[in-house]
Amino acid sequence: MLDQQNEYAIGVDIGGTKTLLALVQGNGTIVQQQQFATLPEQGVEDFISRIEASILSLIAGMPEAGKLKGIGICSAGVIDAAELSIVYAANLGWHNFKLGAILQERFGVPVILGNDANLAAVAEYVWGTQKQAKHLIYVTVSTGVGAGIISNGQLLQGISDSAGEFGHISVDLRGERCRCGNYGCLENYSSGTALAHIANERLEKREEPWTSKMVLEQADAGHLGALELVQQAAFYLGNGIVTLIHLFNPTQIIFGGGVMSSENLLFVLMKQIVEQRALPDMRKQVELRRTNLGKEIAVLGAAGMFFMNE
Repeated sequence: MLDQQNEYAIGVDIGGTKTLLALVQGNGTIVQQQQFATLPEQGVEDFISRIEASILSLIAGMPEAGKLKGIGICSAGVIDAAELSIVYAANLGWHNFKLGAILQERFGVPVILGNDANLAAVAEYVWGTQKQAKHLIYVTVSTGVGAGIISNGQLLQGISDSAGEFGHISVDLRGERCRCGNYGCLENYSSGTALAHIANERLEKREEPWTSKMVLEQADAGHLGALELVQQAAFYLGNGIVTLIHLFNPTQIIFGGGVMSSENLLFVLMKQIVEQRALPDMRKQVELRRTNLGKEIAVLGAAGMFFMNE
């Protein structure tokens, strides 16, 4: 068996505006990165040609003795992991785009397709904790809310690779209807989108519309209206985290996403709710912290799928 120092995987993170690729060594070192504008409006054939060129460039940077284990792809939207297809990505306008299958045929290596929260959890497990935390959950709070769950060193994906839809658990059974069809979803109260939406409905009008960043900054500065919204978001998010602790009994819950990018009041208040409401013995066993893997977390996780069980 080859030493992991000579084994590599390529991670791909497809975003609405940019696509990031990285060649990742078996020890978690990012050897090279490539980035290009996604430009979905130019069509899938154009995107395929540009991603293939970037992958070829990364492969050319591997040592002669290196082995490419596979290509992992992180994409937003509805994903068919078995068919290696992006079924629908609203932010990209893609329907039934079999990107993974195309790349697998083109490069002759295994390809894995996953969503951002699941692959971020893999990154934390494989690279962040060096596989020491066998039971962890990664929670992303950004435009939406999601979770990736590692249990006994394995990623929980469910029958259709859809496990971890944390943002769509009901935290207010009589709450407003969510775009998903459910009522009172966590995402309606604690996501960046929700903070901005509620602020623009309830708070004073400004020259520029409220954003989640503005709400968090103003709450930290003592703005009473913004503080009330952050307290509400923290209340619902904290109770959701308590549910995760009680269901999965993890040793770590790690937070990422734009809303959790700093040690802001939302993060502090959320932890206080968890302290108050979680079963004491289970609460003592879990560490709540923010990720330190940075913007490369998705590509690290996509590559990390090929090192999960080694």
